[in-house]
Amino acid sequence: MDHERYRRMHGGSGTSMKKASFEVALKGKEQIAEDSWAFVFERPDDFRFKAGQHVRITLIDPAETDREGDSRFFSLASTPREADLVIAMRMRDTAFKRVLGRLQTGDKVLIQVLLDVPHGAFALHEDPSRPAVFLAGGIGIVPAFSMIKDAIERKLSHRLFLLYSNRRPEDAAYLAELQALAEQNPSFKLVATMTEAAGSARSWTGETGRITHSMLARHVDDPLLPVYYISGLPEMVSVTKTMLGRSGVDEASIQAEEFTGFDLNKIGGVAAHGLRRTIPIAAMVLAVAALVILHAGAAISIFRSGLGAGSAANSIWYAVMGILLVLAIIKIGYFAGHHLSGRDRTGNAFRGHGDHTEHRQDGPAGPL
Repeated sequence: MDHERYRRMHGGSGTSMKKASFEVALKGKEQIAEDSWAFVFERPDDFRFKAGQHVRITLIDPAETDREGDSRFFSLASTPREADLVIAMRMRDTAFKRVLGRLQTGDKVLIQVLLDVPHGAFALHEDPSRPAVFLAGGIGIVPAFSMIKDAIERKLSHRLFLLYSNRRPEDAAYLAELQALAEQNPSFKLVATMTEAAGSARSWTGETGRITHSMLARHVDDPLLPVYYISGLPEMVSVTKTMLGRSGVDEASIQAEEFTGFDLNKIGGVAAHGLRRTIPIAAMVLAVAALVILHAGAAISIFRSGLGAGSAANSIWYAVMGILLVLAIIKIGYFAGHHLSGRDRTGNAFRGHGDHTEHRQDGPAGPL
């Protein structure tokens, strides 16, 4: 998530946008997936927002804090027509989430919302002739869930598609609710896919593997027509944007929300993808270190053997050549890793956010 961008919007630095602030009481909390919880807060009468919009939540006089601070940005899982305000997140061991998790019914937090949704915000487009395709991983489902529910509640004529990736069914927040929505609304199609279905205690007969171009083509008639909404971990967002670009989707037709703060080593799919790139690079670094030691040792041995100035010069030259070789290998490894990461360095359409302590999720999209 682009934390700095949201801080600027909310007045953290530089020019801020107009916002409204409310102290709201907790009404309840509910586990919505393994390690994922929803927190339900009262909604003030004059609280206004758009589906998919984020808010800033600040703890009031918390019992503990850490260097990440007492505020986080969250997407709302609720819709503008619902009576309550709902946020959802994967729980992890931070001071903010420990305090939030210990809140009791009636305890209050400060919630701030932008009064005007900025241009390019994560919000449903207005042209019903263009379908909306949501590509979500893990807890990145939250803004998509809000936008899909809102479109159905308002009886919009948009065709809606959701490709939703997780490791296992038990990791998929709001899966049952989304399945019910798809059964009841012909305009909404749900494609849930699991990257580690074999490791689930539940039976799974749906799609498996990462979101790919071929999966998209099987379920969306004209992949170049829709507006795409991607939400998940930064790597998932980056890889999915690359996949769409290679498929011919115009960048202006892609919106993205990143959810950050996870330990990628604990997340299936994306973590596996990253580790496949990281392990060879780590092995190469170890090999380079060994090469440095061998070259240096050989040079010192030659010098100490007392074979003369010429030999000493040769040993120094040998060491220098070894160091140059090491530097060349390191540079090659850097560019290889950089290329494999699939990151789009333009920064276009990257409007990150998330539980902005955590978000950005599981189950990635895969390459073409």
